[in-house]
Amino acid sequence: MQRLTLLLSLLLALAVLAAAAGPAGEAASSPDQDFVLPQPVEPLPEPLATAVAGIGAPALAAHIRLLASPSLEGRGLGDRGLDAALEYVAASLELAGIAPPSGGDPSGGAAAHFQVVPLREISGQQGGVTVVRQSDDQTWSRSFALGVDCLLPYLAPQTITAPVVFAGYGIREPGLGHDDYQGLDVRGRIVLLFAGLPDGPQWQTKELTGRWNAEDGDDRYSARLGLARELGASAVVAIEREDWLKKLEDGREAMARFFLPFDAAAAAGEGPPLAVASAAVAEALLGADALTGSAVPAVPHGLLPGISATISASGSERVFDSRNVLGVIPGADPALRDEVVMIGAHLDHLGRSGDVIFPGADDNASGSAALLEIAKAFAASPARPKRTLAFAFWTGEEEGKFGSGHYCRHPVWPLERTTYLNLDMIGHPWLPEEIAKLVADSGLQQGGDALAAMAPADFIELGLPAGLPELDAALRRAAIANGLALHFDRTHGKFGGSDYRDFARAGVPFIRFFGNFHPGYHEPSDTGEALDAAQVQRVARLALATAWLLADR
Repeated sequence: MQRLTLLLSLLLALAVLAAAAGPAGEAASSPDQDFVLPQPVEPLPEPLATAVAGIGAPALAAHIRLLASPSLEGRGLGDRGLDAALEYVAASLELAGIAPPSGGDPSGGAAAHFQVVPLREISGQQGGVTVVRQSDDQTWSRSFALGVDCLLPYLAPQTITAPVVFAGYGIREPGLGHDDYQGLDVRGRIVLLFAGLPDGPQWQTKELTGRWNAEDGDDRYSARLGLARELGASAVVAIEREDWLKKLEDGREAMARFFLPFDAAAAAGEGPPLAVASAAVAEALLGADALTGSAVPAVPHGLLPGISATISASGSERVFDSRNVLGVIPGADPALRDEVVMIGAHLDHLGRSGDVIFPGADDNASGSAALLEIAKAFAASPARPKRTLAFAFWTGEEEGKFGSGHYCRHPVWPLERTTYLNLDMIGHPWLPEEIAKLVADSGLQQGGDALAAMAPADFIELGLPAGLPELDAALRRAAIANGLALHFDRTHGKFGGSDYRDFARAGVPFIRFFGNFHPGYHEPSDTGEALDAAQVQRVARLALATAWLLADR
């Protein structure tokens, strides 16, 4: 009996520890560990202090004005404005004396900094979903048109026909004892699933909503598609709710054109084809009686007898090359220079729609300008850190993180010896009420008054994984030297909304430098006049100091 009691106690302790780690299996950290509070400035050592001081707001504002100017037409993927911006940053690296990576364009000059990213552009997409029922020698079919009851996001021209398996939400979350695929064989079949999350507060954590229920359409189904791919599904039909149908009617979900990697390695890692559909498609597959309000139908998970579906897509296709821009400053220590601290920012934006230009000043001329000035500061310094510094201007982030994804499949420097810092949308600070809510929600025991009393512009939230003390230490030291307060948003980053995502999926330590969303996000009003160059300067100085400290540790 005593041995049984001991065993039960051990099991209970393990359960408590697992719950503390959270569904993602990451160790929980206390709120106090995730804040860097306002405190007296501690100067950085030379020559780092001089390099940081050399990051000036006027130079940053000048880069932003150029990159967000009407002449660059919004820097849309596949358009001449982005090509011009890529040439500009490549020439700037060459002028600063920053070397290209080995294996660059053999013609030399600024072109040696380019890494080619092959892509496909699909336009004029047509197609839809057809449901077929067969029973007692009778066949019934119904077709659903693209743009009326379904969308085929990022689906290249093809046709898939297969039996259909119903899999509820299409979620597998062992930490919560939930597996919609338990006992199901979906190999070579189309999986029918519903958007959203199961009921219960345990599903409303930031980590789980980000993984399974992201608002961003590009990432909304990433985890579900990855899981379906692992299980061998041939395609996925995802049923959305009435609010999605309203967006579809308003044309907000339609894509006049879209892009895909033209890369065998990318194709091997893609999820199965996806059709996002309305409740009318679910009714055809499950029957009208199965649909009950907003809940997932109370239908047993499994193969739907006598039912098959066809997903078909067609369209015009263009193959072209875009480019990343890469530069490198080798480390000073021969024993450590094969380790790399890479700083990256995406250069592309949304381009134009007719006569309307989307300037993309904050998103992401701000991060690109900061990266240019950081690279120039490293190049101008009389001393170099021990480890190698690499600089990457990515293409195609807005359309699918194509540039960073291509690099992670074809890295110039080994990913297992890389730490990645990402700069995206760093031109707008947090608001006082947002800081106050974060402090209240976090349960911070001490320091809340100090945060409330500081200037909001001196507060920055950064995304990074838990369990990497070298990242925490470098950020803390850099923040104190720059008179900043920080909050660490702990995330594994694998479903993140910027270029750190593919690095995170490859197991690369990363830091996400980000400012704040604002009314001009993805709007024509995202102009250089609307952002604060001094805020860009604060984040750029923080990023430079952090990169140097990581590279010289």
